[in-house]
Amino acid sequence: MSAALTLIGLDELRAALLALPGELTAKAVGIVSAAADGAAAEIKAAYPEGETGNLKRGVRVGTKGGGDFTVRRVVRSTAPHATLFETGTQTRQTALGYNRGFMPGANIFVPVVVRRRRAMFEDLVAIVEQAGLDVRG
Repeated sequence: MSAALTLIGLDELRAALLALPGELTAKAVGIVSAAADGAAAEIKAAYPEGETGNLKRGVRVGTKGGGDFTVRRVVRSTAPHATLFETGTQTRQTALGYNRGFMPGANIFVPVVVRRRRAMFEDLVAIVEQAGLDVRG
């Protein structure tokens, strides 16, 4: 007794699987870029104008290197005093003990980026699931 197995469409399946990373990357570019640009715009809107406007001008979106199927965007604040503005300072005193006060942190940058990143991940999961892959399983 002999048995035969014929697989139909295997070449098509292989071609579809090889094309999948490129297709997903192309869809992800828009999602990742929109999340980074949206976070930068929201941060700029929340920052005060100040005397020089350095905080607002310092918020930038950059592209970081990666592989063929990698999409990366980096939101940065390049203003010299951005860390002080975000985190604040402790109570300061002079050498003689005179109180010079403290500056509370604004805490704008991190919450905006965390919220936007969470929404971006949900959108990325959706495009992977639309491609037929189980992400949450």
